[in-house]
Formats: sequence, C-alpha cells, structure tokens
Amino acid sequence: MSKTFQKTLLITSIIYIVIGLILIIWPDAARQIIIYAIGAAALLYGGFRIVDFFVRKEHLSGTIQIGVALGIGCLLLGLFLMLKADAVVALLAAIIGVAVIIDSVLRLQIALNLRHDGVKNWLILLITALVTLVFGILLLFNPFTAIKVATIIAGVSLLIDGAFSLWGLLQADNSTPRHTITIK
Repeated sequence: MSKTFQKTLLITSIIYIVIGLILIIWPDAARQIIIYAIGAAALLYGGFRIVDFFVRKEHLSGTIQIGVALGIGCLLLGLFLMLKADAVVALLAAIIGVAVIIDSVLRLQIALNLRHDGVKNWLILLITALVTLVFGILLLFNPFTAIKVATIIAGVSLLIDGAFSLWGLLQADNSTPRHTITIK
C-alpha cells in the first residue's frame, strides 16, 4: 500500500469511528445537525444562484434562464428544512415506512406462494418479511423512535466499518513482506 493510500484509509477510518460514535451517543442531535446542514447548504446554493444570475454579464439571449427560480426554490427548501426539521424527519419516516410496508407485504405474498409450491426455504422469506413489516409499521406510526433506532444502527455500522478498516490497516502496516516482486 502506498503511504498516501494508508493516510487516506487512516483518516477515513477515524472519521467513520467518530461519526459512528456521534450517531450512537447523540442520535437525535446528529439527525438535527444533518437536516440543518442540508438546509444551510440549500440556502447558500439558492443565494448563490440568485446573486449569480444578477452579477453574470454573459446571459445568453434567446435562452430561458432559471437561476432566480432555482435560487428561490432552494432558499424556500432551506428555510423549510431549518424551521421544520422535526416535520421533515416524520415525513421522510412515513414515506419510507409506506415503501417498506408495501415491499414487506409483497415478500409475504411471495413467501406464501413458495410455501404453496412446496419450496423448502419459504419460512426464511416469511420471517424477514414479517420483521421488515413491523419495522415499516413502526416507521409509519412512531417515526421518531424508529428513526432513532435506524440512526443508532447506522452509527454502529460506521463504527464497525471504521474499526475493521483501521485494524486491517494496522495489520498490513505490521506485516513485512517475505519476498519483493518488482514488475517492470
């Protein structure tokens, strides 16, 4: 491994571990920060598009410019995200919940069809369909608890990924190659 790649992998691993810990320890605050950051980015981009439209000298005549409209749309989106962060979390959770419920019901039907056709492993599909159905219902009717659990799971995943990457990097760094092969 090159030194640059090792440094990049080390930095990435540490960032994953830190973000994972933040998502595990403070899931609600982390979600809020993410929504506010997206809202702030939308505000900045919207403001940039509006200013850019009026400052730019080389408007193409005969073409439709959407810089102001796009800018206003982004400004409104940014304001909505920043002022209604809880509503955004609930809305997204409900939309994801409906999608998960539909998918789970379809997989439930497939599992029952497989059982009717005498396929052996239909029970595994049935169990996974029921588990995801429960998660979808939780997302739909209790979005904040479900989103908190999903945030913590994402944090655990990042923490594990970062830890394994760091461990692999340390193992590769501690090993010495027995033979050196040079390709020309």
